Amino acid sequence: MNSNDDISEVLLPQNQQDGTLISTASSPVQRSRATSADEAPLSGHQDLKVDEAPLTLAFDQLNLHEKPQMAERMFLSLGVIIQHATEELELDIDVQEVQDTLRRADQISGNGNRDVEALATIQAVLAQLFLLRDSNHLVEAATILANASRDALFLRIQATTGVEDRVLIPSLKFIGNTCADTDVNRELAISAVYIPSLVRHVEIPGISRTIVPVIYNISNDNEQAQHAFRTSGLCPALIRLVENPRFQAPDLLTYVYSLLDFSSSDEVGLDPCSDNSVQTVVELLQGDDLEPDDTLLIVHTIGAFLKHDRFQQHFIEHDLVYTLMEVINRSSLAYETEDPDEDVWLSLRKAVTEILSDISATGAFARRYTINSTLVDSLIQWLLSHQQQEQICSCLMLGNLAQSDPVCREMVGRRGLHDSLLEILEDRTHPQVSYAALGFLRNLALPAENKPTVGTQRTVEIIARFWSEDVNPQIQHASVALLRQLLNHCIGNVRWLLESLSPDPDSPAHEKTYLSLLLLLFGRTDDTATKFETGRTVATICRCISSSSQGLPPQSTNAIWHRLYGLHPDIATPLAMMISQSRFPVLRSEGWFALALMARSGEGSAAVSEVFQQLETFGVLVSTITGQSPTSERPATDNTMSSDSNGSDRSPEQVQVMKDKDRENALVLVNELLRHTGDSLSDIRRSVLEDLMRGPQSPERAQELMTRAKSEERLD
Repeated sequence: MNSNDDISEVLLPQNQQDGTLISTASSPVQRSRATSADEAPLSGHQDLKVDEAPLTLAFDQLNLHEKPQMAERMFLSLGVIIQHATEELELDIDVQEVQDTLRRADQISGNGNRDVEALATIQAVLAQLFLLRDSNHLVEAATILANASRDALFLRIQATTGVEDRVLIPSLKFIGNTCADTDVNRELAISAVYIPSLVRHVEIPGISRTIVPVIYNISNDNEQAQHAFRTSGLCPALIRLVENPRFQAPDLLTYVYSLLDFSSSDEVGLDPCSDNSVQTVVELLQGDDLEPDDTLLIVHTIGAFLKHDRFQQHFIEHDLVYTLMEVINRSSLAYETEDPDEDVWLSLRKAVTEILSDISATGAFARRYTINSTLVDSLIQWLLSHQQQEQICSCLMLGNLAQSDPVCREMVGRRGLHDSLLEILEDRTHPQVSYAALGFLRNLALPAENKPTVGTQRTVEIIARFWSEDVNPQIQHASVALLRQLLNHCIGNVRWLLESLSPDPDSPAHEKTYLSLLLLLFGRTDDTATKFETGRTVATICRCISSSSQGLPPQSTNAIWHRLYGLHPDIATPLAMMISQSRFPVLRSEGWFALALMARSGEGSAAVSEVFQQLETFGVLVSTITGQSPTSERPATDNTMSSDSNGSDRSPEQVQVMKDKDRENALVLVNELLRHTGDSLSDIRRSVLEDLMRGPQSPERAQELMTRAKSEERLD
């Protein structure tokens, strides 16, 4: 028997191959990747010698009731082999008794039943053949058993020193077949410490044709077996196998890809791998006629490797990113041609995009691929390509490279990428592309020098279009985040936001601004993140106007404040939401600061006073100043206050510092309200605010203040 010529009788799990035999001639997987036709064993392995202690694997009974014809052929064939072996080797076996047992088994199996006694008799005969090293008859018997077995068999398979390939290969087939879809036998394989033996044979081309599907059968959908293979070094063994030019088995590659996928899924599996292993896996993507499913398995494996710094370094230094980018090109072509595997291509595009996004965010990537690199030129071409996935990848990767002011200035000043992004955002055909473009443009808006160039009236108009009702909330949030970045310390962009929607004085839209549309979005959306981002945008506007007053004539600053308050009476509402939540202390502090700024003017005090008409918001004011809950006798506490807007923990000391600052800003706010609106306040309202200014309050006093406030239906 040629050890290289078949995996034909190794069965795969029924859910994979419907219980049929897999042959090299009819395999549905036809791949071509190796360049050498030489399938000779590696040097020093003309015949496999298993250099380990004997290994034993026990099985239950053969499932022949589903295949009576197969059982009949098996028992008849075994009877002939045993008779010949007994005659030639003069074995001490009662041939007549064996023949009677097998004939009885033949009859029983024909009725769809099992005969364990017959199998035990076969086991005893084969054990003698093995001890006598009778390879010829043992090979024939083992082959028949391997081909007939499907479920489980009560038999011990031994691999020990001196076993030839032609004996070992049928035995391995037997193991693979009895483990297909049979967890009990898989558990036996694991408990018998058989896994390391299988892994050590993977790299030998003559044996790999059989052992790869055997490992697949043992490990398929079995996490315990997969873990055992990972810890036994399966991943590096498979890497060395595919690196070997003598490995010529294109029909096995699908199973190799699947084994690589699970064997690389954690650090245990990857630790033994050399740094250049990731290059070997990436090069598998260059195989001829690679199917989408196989490509996805390879990409998953690459993603697992690239979670570790040393593989990232090798990936970047050897410019392997171009190979992954080629997968995006192929997937775009499949999208255009309506490929029937479009669902697989969709998963593939997402997986590759995630990898490219993650790797481009590393410092090593930014150092390797500068703004003038060929890669950046290629990504810019993708940005202009009008191919959805190419544009998404381009935005993500270039956005990750835009992490420093010099790079951002170059991308805007010399490359003009902001114009290309605005064209994409005007189109709005593909929401995912829009989302990626908004994120990239936000990064470009970080440097102060870029804000006037990126933030024009056209930009504000384009951003505001995303605030309509039919837009995805994530995209709306991204658009508001971009706007906030453009407004930060840029009074020119604040003015654009306050421009009328119509130049016609007789049009109702003349009294509405782009900020009006944003406040409408705040009132309409249920997305908390968008609401918070709107509040932060209002706070940014207030800080920008306040800080710009040092460089602008007073009349100009006053005109901006007047337009802000006059056209937007509900301008303080988003800030009230910020101070009323306790999950994000940073946002709460930002809200108090902005409200204190607004209260410094008469128009601003009126807007601020309006939000405190609500008793709930007024209660937050009382609690912040007094440090006491207005509804209990205990100090106001909140376990969530130790997390900032980024979710990072803060020490109790830091939390207290933030509370003290909030109290100071709240006191400033109350003082300004009394100064600007005191004459218009009711006696109750004014007295409550005055009492808040008198210093620390007891819980009872805080409760009394709230009771007085509630004595009026509204604090007017």
